[in-house]
Parts: sequence; C-alpha cells; structure tokens
Amino acid sequence: MTVLRKEAIMETVSGTIPSTQSAANVIPTNMPRSERRREATDRKLMHATLQIAVERGISGVTIEEVARRSGVAKTTIYRRYHNSNELLRGISAMYLVNAEDELSPALSPTREHFTVMLSKLVDWVRANNIDVRSVGIVLSSEAEFFHHIVDQVVTPWLGKLRSFLNEGTAEGVFRPGLDERLLLSTIIGSLVAYEAIDQHPADSDIAAWPQRMTDLLWPALLA
Repeated sequence: MTVLRKEAIMETVSGTIPSTQSAANVIPTNMPRSERRREATDRKLMHATLQIAVERGISGVTIEEVARRSGVAKTTIYRRYHNSNELLRGISAMYLVNAEDELSPALSPTREHFTVMLSKLVDWVRANNIDVRSVGIVLSSEAEFFHHIVDQVVTPWLGKLRSFLNEGTAEGVFRPGLDERLLLSTIIGSLVAYEAIDQHPADSDIAAWPQRMTDLLWPALLA
C-alpha cells in the first residue's frame, strides 16, 4: 500500500498540485529510485483526483481530467487503473501518516490550554496551507470516497480533544457527557464560516480567533 504523507492531502485541500520539485521534498531520499518515482506519481494522481472530486463531485473524476491536471500521461494511468472507478478505489485506499506528533505533548484541562489547543489547530491549518472552505466541502460530503480521507485528517484532533475532555471530566472541571465530535464540528465549522464571511481575514484576526472561541465555548464545558 502506498504511504502518502500528510503534506499531500493538505496541499490538495488547499487547491494546489505540487510541482515535481516540491513533491520530491516530501519523499524519503533513501527510497529506491523506482519507488520514489512511483510515489511521486501516486501523489500527483491523488492531488488531482481529490481536487476534481471537491470541485465537481465524484462523477467529475475522469481519467482524462486527472491526466490533464496531474501531468501524468493517460497511458501511465491506464497501466494502473482500467477506469475512473478503479482510480477512485485506488486513491481512497492510500493512507496518510498520522499527524499525532504535531499534537504532543498532552494538554491539561485548563482554559489556557484549551486556547493553546485551538491555536495549534490554526497553526496546523496555516502551516499546511489549508483552504478551510474546501475542508468544509469534504467534511460535509456523503461520498464514501471522502470517508477515509476525513478520518485521517480529523481523527488525530478528535483523539486529542477526547483525552482533554475526559481528563477534565475526571478532575471535575468539565461537566459529564460532553460530545467531542460536536465540539470539534463546532470548532471546524467556526473556521470555515470565518473564512467564508471574511474572504481574506487579517493575520491579527486569525491570531485572535482561538481566544474568542475559548471565550465562547469554555463556559459551556464547565461543570
């Protein structure tokens, strides 16, 4: 199975297909040349397929359009996939390296650390050049193709938030029965809405968002 590092999905969601040079920068140099070449091709196909699926829906994914956007020859794609359905199944079977390392160390259940967690989310979004409006489209899609991708993007943050809430509940800081999925959906939805309303929010506004969300959400968490 092909391992595509998290940069692949992040750049895809941001709407950019990486150049050969940038793709090479995220592929381990100790790989045999043939494996590096294959992973670079897989990365281009994944970027193009996801881009098209986000913009046009699954029905818009064709071998011809993927070839045009990725720069990979149709003959090369057809050697791997007989049709667009096989391509979609192949792309959805690829997986991304977990971003759990970026969420360490564990945060204690305090107001300050809740703000830190939200700041880390913003930093992660911006460092990976994610267009959160596109993330909203992916997250809200019912297409099975997106389910695995969503899991890879959302699961690390969901796990961190669950641990944070569980620890706070055990210590009597938070009220029992808090829904981490609803809370994460609220947080991501806020980011999506924030950029949808203000097409180009200033850096100072983005920097202030974690504290503003903390002011809004923290009272609802407390026991």
